[in-house]
Amino acid sequence: MKTLKYTLLFIFGLFLVNSCLVDDETKYDLNDDGYNLATFETLTANLSCTADGSEYTFPLKVKLVGPTKDLVTSTISVTATADPSSTAVENVHYKIENPTITLTPDNNFLGLLVVTVLTEGNTPPMDGTPEFDTYKSPILVLKLAATGDQNVTATGKLGNFTLALTPPNPYAGDYDVELLYFHPTAGGTYPTDPYGGVRALEKTLVAVTGRKCETWFAVWDTDLCWITIKSDNSVEFEVWDEWGYDVKLGDPKDPTKISHYDPETGKIYLYYYYEGTGGPRIFWETFTPKN
Repeated sequence: MKTLKYTLLFIFGLFLVNSCLVDDETKYDLNDDGYNLATFETLTANLSCTADGSEYTFPLKVKLVGPTKDLVTSTISVTATADPSSTAVENVHYKIENPTITLTPDNNFLGLLVVTVLTEGNTPPMDGTPEFDTYKSPILVLKLAATGDQNVTATGKLGNFTLALTPPNPYAGDYDVELLYFHPTAGGTYPTDPYGGVRALEKTLVAVTGRKCETWFAVWDTDLCWITIKSDNSVEFEVWDEWGYDVKLGDPKDPTKISHYDPETGKIYLYYYYEGTGGPRIFWETFTPKN
């Protein structure tokens, strides 16, 4: 009886070992001889542009990947179509310039699908309005189909591309900047003799949204900050997280220094400070548009 029991266990053990070997060999065969895939290089991206009535083109990279890609020698035809889950409407929000592209060995099976974003009539609400809080950018969802080689198919994953339109930003552009920097220990005297004298700089405000702009922070060209002009012409100001101090608006020694935008002159008055050893570092900046 014991002999029969051990014999059955031995046979069952052989079956498990053999099964594992078969599974490993099957896995290897599938990886070695499986399908190669035509896919977007990036499956999720923002197609960002200003809704100023212009048309903007975006090349989306399509490539061939897979276990036997190097053995493919024929050209591959790849066609892109919009998935029904898209909220972007063709010929209203976008158009695809070349729905079918060819991937060739000479180009290492790389190709560009060109999508044009249409902005005429598609201006989103200005930030700071009730409409802005509920606005959702159109999303173009693309699927691919591939032909040309029996071992090549299209990825089943969809490409999700957000048409990240922003309204024209009236504050973006080039400025002459007068900057006064008061440092409590480095030199000069508040408020008549700024450290380093009155500095004449040139800065560019780059639009982020309809009201928010990005530029260099203070006297440094390695740190970023963001200026937002609100609907009441007041100013919000933030500095990127890597700056090691808590920057606050205003002047701790003069409460009349209030950051604001002057719609008549187009000037931006920016006052801010941060605490450091010996006392606050205080900045006064006046942005004058170049044209």
